Amino acid sequence: MKILVAVDRSSYSAYAVEEAARLARNTLANVTLLGVLSPKEARKNHHDPASVAWGPSHPLAKALGQYRESFLSYFEEKDSPYLNREFDYELIEVAKGVWQELGVCRSARKSLKVRTRLGNPVKQILAEAEEDESDLIIVGCSEQKQCFWEGDANVPERLANGAACSVLVVKEERNVRKIVCCLDQDKTSQESLEMINQMVSIHHADLEVIGMSDGEGLKSEVERKMNSILKYYLDRQINPQIKVVPLSSLEEFISKEARQDLMALWMGKKSVLENVLPWTKVKRVIKASHSSVLILR
Repeated sequence: MKILVAVDRSSYSAYAVEEAARLARNTLANVTLLGVLSPKEARKNHHDPASVAWGPSHPLAKALGQYRESFLSYFEEKDSPYLNREFDYELIEVAKGVWQELGVCRSARKSLKVRTRLGNPVKQILAEAEEDESDLIIVGCSEQKQCFWEGDANVPERLANGAACSVLVVKEERNVRKIVCCLDQDKTSQESLEMINQMVSIHHADLEVIGMSDGEGLKSEVERKMNSILKYYLDRQINPQIKVVPLSSLEEFISKEARQDLMALWMGKKSVLENVLPWTKVKRVIKASHSSVLILR
């Protein structure tokens, strides 16, 4: 698994890094911490907009260093998959029957990269995710309804709309007690089911899985298809509550649940949610939610 954590210098980015660390501890993911400096911000701080070679005293570089240390603190140093092993000497066979003592440094089992980019935040984060083939982007944002990111409105929701992978928008540090997951029972991917499994595990949360029906006549068919999803989670010692919601009342249901619980929406290709919840409505869910919102693909 590959996780990209997009950060700025605000407290919500610290929450996003903590969420990434919990998830990485469960999945042993390769992780990238990415900071983006806009050309406007670079000029304001008297840095050359044509260069990304900022020194260690730059505020963004300092923040990235703190986020790296915070991330690593979630792992016992002796067992951390992100730290290089100590330098040592070993006898290595350099020719048949000939051994030589050579210096050896065991590399980390997993990658933790800290990177910076210069440019438009959304474009640079999406470019990094595409180049790194990320499975998940994690980004924080303010608790305000504008969902600001480093003073730039709508960055998280534009990431959630434009990314080819799943996106987790983290608003604040809070105890997630329940995860409400709206799935397309016909098309939801195995990767998305596993992502929900991991989120339930790291938060020790209850799980409610929502299926969607076009009418009472189809409700039994939806419930039948949901049984395979139920079995998937029961096999992983998770006992979800299964609920079928009419498509006509889905928007109202999501708006209510998103106020307090972590809301997960499967928005993969040809998902029925795309027809019921056009992106203008998904944006409202992201802005109105007091908890995290996970867009699954």
